[in-house]
Amino acid sequence: MSAKVSKKSAQIGDLATKRDPVTLDGESGKPLPTPKRAKHIRLRTADDVRAEAERVYRDARNGRIEPSEGTKLVYMLSQITTMIELGDIDRRLTAIEEATVEQTED
Repeated sequence: MSAKVSKKSAQIGDLATKRDPVTLDGESGKPLPTPKRAKHIRLRTADDVRAEAERVYRDARNGRIEPSEGTKLVYMLSQITTMIELGDIDRRLTAIEEATVEQTED
């Protein structure tokens, strides 16, 4: 005698056997696969950030992401660039100040 399995429990069972995280749709309550985390993007230098901005631009240009999403991402990337540049300027200024102090002590 075979047990009849409902479509919903079969879907949940199919997802659960893979041991992948499951997200429930807020409207229908249906299980959906949880989106995978994006790979880690290196943003340590201004060049790293520029390269990522280029990728975002190409994705928006080719329709892989919405232009409004691309605009938001590029804005955040520009803020990161500013922070990187300010950190570089601060380190250089500190080095100049230390060199000046050493010269005046001699």
